[in-house]
Amino acid sequence: MTPADRDHTRQTRKGAKPARKGTSIPRVSIRFASLLLALSVSSTAAAQSVDNQIRAEVARYVSAINRGDVRAVAGLYLNEARTSTIGDGEIHRGWDRIAQLLRDVYEQAGTIRMTTDSVAVFPLGVGAAIATLRYTWTIGGSDPEPLTGAMTLVYTRTRQGWRVAHDHTSTLQPATPAHGSLTSVADSGPTSPRRSTAECAVKRITDGDGIECEGIGRVRLIGMDTPELDQKPFGRQAAAALGSLVRVGARVRIEQDVDARDRNGRLLAYVWVGPVLINWRMVREGWATLLTYQPNVQYVDWLIDAERRARAEGRGLWGTGGFECLPRDHRGGRCE
Repeated sequence: MTPADRDHTRQTRKGAKPARKGTSIPRVSIRFASLLLALSVSSTAAAQSVDNQIRAEVARYVSAINRGDVRAVAGLYLNEARTSTIGDGEIHRGWDRIAQLLRDVYEQAGTIRMTTDSVAVFPLGVGAAIATLRYTWTIGGSDPEPLTGAMTLVYTRTRQGWRVAHDHTSTLQPATPAHGSLTSVADSGPTSPRRSTAECAVKRITDGDGIECEGIGRVRLIGMDTPELDQKPFGRQAAAALGSLVRVGARVRIEQDVDARDRNGRLLAYVWVGPVLINWRMVREGWATLLTYQPNVQYVDWLIDAERRARAEGRGLWGTGGFECLPRDHRGGRCE
């Protein structure tokens, strides 16, 4: 018997099992692999469930917007002070503030139709998700001008269901610029005030040529005139145009001229948003006509040129017959 045979016999006598050929997988490893597979399948199912739920929430959001149900839209947001919304560089925080913004928007616009496409959902576990989408808003009644843009909705799961904790919108130029868009205009208006300015937060848009500011009250934009709200549908279209340039809640700069107030007690002013003179832009885009009174005429040359170009190009209300009865003639009962 060789030494190797003696060793084998000794191990057998002690009860040791001889090694088998090949390698077996321990049962615990099989159970662990099965557990990982089950967790993976469960995670995938959960992600698919969140995706479907958020898509349904986006559909609810659009439906509430189109019904004009301000309370329902506000109810889709998280009712907390940390809830926020961002649009055109402005940040607003708190559910109460967002609800007020929604009320102001519908008060100005009347009706809003929203359509969406390219909706994408990114689940962040089972309790949060992000939805991104492209949208088109059609604001106002007759012959509205659509606005397109992109939106991000950040959702969080609550006991009451999914709620929007944050939204971010970015609006582009009108989707179908039948009367041209400002980006195609080679000329530009004044880029900075000539006099000192004061800042204020916009509380609401009163009409196409007026706003209300916190701490200041009613402000009448100098050098321009828009259809009255009862000149349907042109008055509301002009107000919506001003509302798209001067967002409720945004801070603007107010520049006065010589005479401070009109006979109705409104502050007479030029309104600046960044480097843009809103009075000029409203005229240049065809939503307002030129209307000046001495001695408040420091930008009159810019405004005369803006109206001439807008009228020649058929911009805004010049292209829809909105100025066939000029606002001042309507107020004087000289037409219609």
